[in-house]
Amino acid sequence: MSYLDTLLDTRNSIEASSDIESNHKLIVINLIEKERSITAAKEDPFYYFFTDVTSRQKVFNFKSELNELYDAAQEHADCCIGIYISFSQLEANTTLHNWLSSAIRMVDCIALHYLQEVLNEESVKQGDAGPERSRYIQINRRGVKAERAGRIMENLYAERNKMEHKVKNDPNNPRKKIIQLPKYKRVMKNIKKRFPEALASFDDAYKEHYG
Repeated sequence: MSYLDTLLDTRNSIEASSDIESNHKLIVINLIEKERSITAAKEDPFYYFFTDVTSRQKVFNFKSELNELYDAAQEHADCCIGIYISFSQLEANTTLHNWLSSAIRMVDCIALHYLQEVLNEESVKQGDAGPERSRYIQINRRGVKAERAGRIMENLYAERNKMEHKVKNDPNNPRKKIIQLPKYKRVMKNIKKRFPEALASFDDAYKEHYG
């Protein structure tokens, strides 16, 4: 019996038990359900993450094309799941920066493959942007099916950078510096609105290309 089967069997046993008080039963069942969700998600973190964010029941089989990049994408998706098991649970605090960093790295794997294998192009540095951000700008400027994904991810890349620690003068003591907290609520609102659109754009682009 697998670990997941054991969890389900344990939950069923607790639900059927008459020896456990209702409030205690509810607590244990909720803990088991949380563990069950995490265990199921980690069987294929990339697929779980992609479908959870986009709310699509069927997405392109990226594993069949990304090859070794899929392994890297899996690790970053797993990091996201470890922070928030569900996209709907994102919170406007410092964990948002960690989640977005891992989410971007996961999509970086898709963008790199898209440029090299779908568009048959080498990554070209775009202005002052770094190599990862440059790929999104390059995809956006190509005016291809994934153009929307490139535009959104380039924007989210900028959002992530804005959440890095920044300092400003202390209004009570100009000789000192204080940490300037990011505007987490604004960033979270942007992520929740745009990130699903970016993944959906890549999904549509791959489905069209590979038919």
